[in-house]
Amino acid sequence: MLLNPDVFDDHLAHAPDGDVREAFIAFAHAEYPGGLDVRPSSNGFKAHELRIGSGENWYFSAVLNEEWVLFYFRKPAFRDKLLDGKVLRAAFPEARVTPKQELALRVTDAAMAEAVIAQIRAPQTPAA
Repeated sequence: MLLNPDVFDDHLAHAPDGDVREAFIAFAHAEYPGGLDVRPSSNGFKAHELRIGSGENWYFSAVLNEEWVLFYFRKPAFRDKLLDGKVLRAAFPEARVTPKQELALRVTDAAMAEAVIAQIRAPQTPAA
């Protein structure tokens, strides 16, 4: 569920028209498993960000950029076994491991955003 829609509207005003904008909208309005909330946020150089989680647990984030939405699969998602890193690496081989041992993926359009959301929704079975 999208919280603070007025803040999201401000973020969206900075989104370029086209595919990147549609990807950002897809992440904002997706139905995530377990009733996770989507919170628009601004933090330092990450001026237009969506934080996806529950309570103090922040599992994913989507950061709006000019040419893509940088989507992070954060460590708490792995810790709480929402996702399996090997499964994600197989599904998104272009994702990179960050210095914080999180996965970051450049999402360039709504179809790719929907693939990420579908992977989050999918039952996770560890890759062999």
